[in-house]
Formats: sequence, C-alpha cells, structure tokens
Amino acid sequence: MVATIVELSLMLVANMVVIVGVAYLVTRTRYFQQVVQHQFTLLNRAIFILVFGALAIFATYAGIPIPGAIANVRDLGPMFASLLGGPVIGLGAGLIGGVHRYFLGGLTGLPCSVATVLAGLFGGLIYLRWDGTFIGVPGAVVFAALMESLHMGLILLLAEPYAVAVVKTISVPMVLANALGMLIFALIISHRLMTLDEALT
Repeated sequence: MVATIVELSLMLVANMVVIVGVAYLVTRTRYFQQVVQHQFTLLNRAIFILVFGALAIFATYAGIPIPGAIANVRDLGPMFASLLGGPVIGLGAGLIGGVHRYFLGGLTGLPCSVATVLAGLFGGLIYLRWDGTFIGVPGAVVFAALMESLHMGLILLLAEPYAVAVVKTISVPMVLANALGMLIFALIISHRLMTLDEALT
C-alpha cells in the first residue's frame, strides 16, 4: 500500500508540473493582466474557461487508473481559474472538466465530476469574498487541500460499496499533488502580481 501511494504521488506530481507549466504561460499573456485587473471581456473569459477547462480534461486523461477510479489533479484547472477570475470563469472551467469526467463513467464518475464543478464554484466564492484580490499563498494551498478532502468525502458518500478502498489509495497522493501544484502556482501568481503592481507605479 505504501509503495502504491508513493508511486501514485510521484506520477501525479509529474502531471501537476505540466498543468502548472501551461498555467504559467497563461500568466505571461495580456489576457492574464486584463483578468487580474478586472477588465473582463467575453474574449478573455472564454479563453480562461477553455484553457483551464482543457487542463482539467488533460488531467483526467493523464490520470492514473486504479480499480474503480482515476487518480488525478483535475481540480487544479478550475481552482486556478476561479481564484484568478472569479465564479464565472471558475464554474465554466469546472463544468468542462466535470461534465467530461461524468461521461467517462465508472464507480467514481458522479462524485469526481461534482467535485470538479465545486472546485470552480467554491474558488469563485472565495474570489468574491476577497473582493477580487488573490487570496495569497497560504490561503490558496489550504483551499486546495480542503477541496481535495471534500473530493474524498464525496467519493465516500456517493461511490459505495468500494469507496473506502479507493479513498485509502488515492487520498494522500491527490491531496499532496493538488496542494503542491497550488503552492507553486500561488507563488507564481504572487510574483506576477507584484511585478504588475511595480510596473503600474
């Protein structure tokens, strides 16, 4: 069991690096500057929704199949999107990733698809609570860890009768990889926001 958890963790971290890398490229575009400055347009919202929704789909396909589930970092895309762009962008990305996961079916299809949608929705609510400012590195990491814990709870609630075995296998790797991904991304965002602030002063 320990060897399986370690192996899953390393594989998910590798997937996470790809997602964070693409997200980093997004922060180098003019659309990122527009979104973080609340200059929303139909175009930049659509781009963010599609890019981070596509990252959620990528994470599903790059996930590691185990009996009854897919260990993955799917929720990172909607979480990134929502903390940067609010509930519309976050929910849009979450719906793309969540609906895609639902139609793949399987024992955990329903709880995992719901969790991905909620990742975008709850991140968007945090965005509103903080008046559109980035929540900061510690807050973002805690959010990611709590979101993945909720993900595990939904599996336990909705994916009987094998849910306990699934959660024992994937909970630590998924919480760890998603929290680590959020840590790296939050550090990138904090640096980019600081750079933008300095450029505007």
